[in-house]
Amino acid sequence: MQVKGNLQLMKEINMATILNLLHREGMRTRAELTTLTRLSATTVSALIEELIQLKLVEELGEKQTTGVGRRAISLQINKDGGYVIGLSFGNQYLRCAIMNLHGQCIAEYKTEIEKGNEGIASQIDEALDHCIRHAAGVDLSLIKGIGVSTPGIIDSSGETVLVSRYLQLKQFNVKTHIARSYPNIPVKLVNDSNAAAFAEFYSGAAKGISNIVYLTINEGIGSGIIIDSAIYAGYQGTAGEIGHIPVDPGGEKCTCGAVGCIETVLTSPYILKKSQTLAQKREVTVPATFDDVMERYNAGEEWLKPIFDKVQYVTTFMLASAGNFVSPEVIIIEGWMNSSPRFMSGVKEAMEAFPFPLPFRQERIIPASFGDKGSLQGAATLMLQQIFSASVLK
Repeated sequence: MQVKGNLQLMKEINMATILNLLHREGMRTRAELTTLTRLSATTVSALIEELIQLKLVEELGEKQTTGVGRRAISLQINKDGGYVIGLSFGNQYLRCAIMNLHGQCIAEYKTEIEKGNEGIASQIDEALDHCIRHAAGVDLSLIKGIGVSTPGIIDSSGETVLVSRYLQLKQFNVKTHIARSYPNIPVKLVNDSNAAAFAEFYSGAAKGISNIVYLTINEGIGSGIIIDSAIYAGYQGTAGEIGHIPVDPGGEKCTCGAVGCIETVLTSPYILKKSQTLAQKREVTVPATFDDVMERYNAGEEWLKPIFDKVQYVTTFMLASAGNFVSPEVIIIEGWMNSSPRFMSGVKEAMEAFPFPLPFRQERIIPASFGDKGSLQGAATLMLQQIFSASVLK
């Protein structure tokens, strides 16, 4: 029995290896898979035949080659072999999408997010119902999993949001709530910044890079960390809570209750408030929105310079701290900063001049490729990866 069990285990691992390669790398032939996995040609062929029978892999026809002899058959993940649902709780919006096994969106839903356990629970039901009803031809039995991303601290079992200050969530068991309506569909819960970081690592701006720090800076600040190609969540999932490090003792009171956190300097609501106050003192037109502030800063209005000089200083402090502690290959930025080449140029120059142990190249700071949909993409991608893993590795 032990030998049989070990053989089944190896089969699952080998099958997962092939699925993960096809999912991340795209089309491959049997010969290429044999080379990449270092399995025997016989083993690869047998596993591919089984995956075709399971409708997880499909043949595309002959691959064009310059050599002579029999042409190889290209293989890829069968996009219609199943579907996943991505569900994302953001500071402004709740998003939901059904994606096929290629990550292509089949149906999508977006609404302004409510706050509190009951309000968001109701929106989850509405979002899932909407997407499933509008996904033409998608059988519920083909939905392989639901990936959920949320700001806040998540328990070690990946089921419950322990606390999310901004969304006013506390002890909200997302998995149990979804299971009431969809009892047979696996649910995976992940922090939103970690999800977005994984999306960039897996198929976005940092594809092929093993160590990254991801920062999203809008109404709040979040960060995700990838170390050695895996999400690093830290003790009790609290790694990356960089927004609540105090940097301004005489500054504004933060939503966390402390004074002068990084969040009170870098996020859009605080920058707007400070800009409005300064505009009144300088007797210039008061900006009505944060977009107005950015438009005028990018146009070179000098009265905004003191505010953004401080923002740039604290941003450099934050990035340099992340660089020294984690030493990522790249730092990925999502949020309002990407809308200002003027601001980002100053930050990159300051980082290049910072006394790191080794020189810092400006190219190590890059914009997020998925924008504000990163956490949604990441939630779905993590669920896809779970599908394409052996049961023992889930």
